[in-house]
Amino acid sequence: MPTLVKGLSAILLVACASLATAHTAAVGSNPKSGAVLDASPPSIEITFKAPVRVTAVAVQQDGKPERKLSSTPQTAATTIKIENPQLAPGLSHVHWTALSQDGHVVKGVIDLTVKPATAPTAPK
Repeated sequence: MPTLVKGLSAILLVACASLATAHTAAVGSNPKSGAVLDASPPSIEITFKAPVRVTAVAVQQDGKPERKLSSTPQTAATTIKIENPQLAPGLSHVHWTALSQDGHVVKGVIDLTVKPATAPTAPK
């Protein structure tokens, strides 16, 4: 009986490990989440461990309505690009939702802060 329990425990452990690695995660972004930028970036790239198909991207700022953004490519890929996000000064939360190849929905947020514009100083 102890051999059977050990065998079942090993099978259960392998099955749980497989489930834990089945979901695709984002491994990074450019610019990185938490970055403080002088201006809105020309694009935002999100890199994943395995191909995903992005189903939604939106930016949210305090006191403003959520604004939908588009991304490319429209097919599954390991790098997703959001062109010209037009982030306003202040903290922006870029929310994304994607569908992994195993059919699971994965979500994430990239927080980016754009510095307020500074007024030019008059020459003395």
